[in-house]
Amino acid sequence: MLHVFEAVPFLLAAFLAARRSKVGYALGVASGVFWLWLAGWLVTFVRNGFEMLAVLLRTGKMVRPDVLIAAPAAVGTAALVIFSLVGYIRLHNKSWRDVGVFGAAFVVVPAFFVGIFAAFAPQFLTPLKQFVNR
Repeated sequence: MLHVFEAVPFLLAAFLAARRSKVGYALGVASGVFWLWLAGWLVTFVRNGFEMLAVLLRTGKMVRPDVLIAAPAAVGTAALVIFSLVGYIRLHNKSWRDVGVFGAAFVVVPAFFVGIFAAFAPQFLTPLKQFVNR
């Protein structure tokens, strides 16, 4: 269930960005940045995924497909951030109020993720608690 709910901001971002919505672009950036920060810097999921990719390329054997998935996920998520920014930059109706839209996305998205972690996988809150207690 966690992954179903985790997909919500990403799907909503894609749906809204396809309609050239500033909220969609903001959700794409905020969701991607938060996921990359959490999975790439706060924990070793992304690094481990690329290590598994290296093992696969070197040996031809897939050792941990559950971890290997992190490599394409990180690439796709980075692309989401980049293309969301490019989409926003290409808009003609930008304004200073958009800072509020992006700011709200950077508050709502982490709160949403913390909520679903608490509901479905409380163990994922441990790295966040350790970060806050630094």
